[in-house]
Amino acid sequence: MHPELVTTLYSIIMTIGTPLTSVATKALLLGSGELGKEVALELQRYGVEVIACDKYANAPAMQVAHRCHVFNMLDGAKLRQVIEQEQPSLIIPEVEAIATPTLVELEKEGYRVIPTANAAFLTMNREAIRRMATEELGLATDENTEKAVAKAIEAFNQIKVENKDLHTI
Repeated sequence: MHPELVTTLYSIIMTIGTPLTSVATKALLLGSGELGKEVALELQRYGVEVIACDKYANAPAMQVAHRCHVFNMLDGAKLRQVIEQEQPSLIIPEVEAIATPTLVELEKEGYRVIPTANAAFLTMNREAIRRMATEELGLATDENTEKAVAKAIEAFNQIKVENKDLHTI
């Protein structure tokens, strides 16, 4: 499990409450595949009420969750509606196809997203990941690697031309 999720779960264990009551701790899974099913089962072992969401009915986590919702999670308005209706203690994005700008807004409004909404946004936005890796972390990315290879080929060709010129003297 993601370390931040474990830490968050540990911090709320003392106040979990009872599923399907007004004092329940609720986890809303955004994505209900096999991984979501494993997360749902673990959360239920701790006494957490689980709500599974996905774009198709009868997804694996939906088969074990307390409740489920079927909708296109790229629809920000519908995502907001479900979250506001369920009032989850935790929102756990498990798929990449989510209206991440809406998640960011909801997190700013006080909803707890694990991992953060920004992490979910970066996961969906490969260009943002590449930019962060290059600009903030100084790591080589595919785009930089391509440029570096192109420069190396250009330099090699220049040396080759210069050496050819030397041999003709």
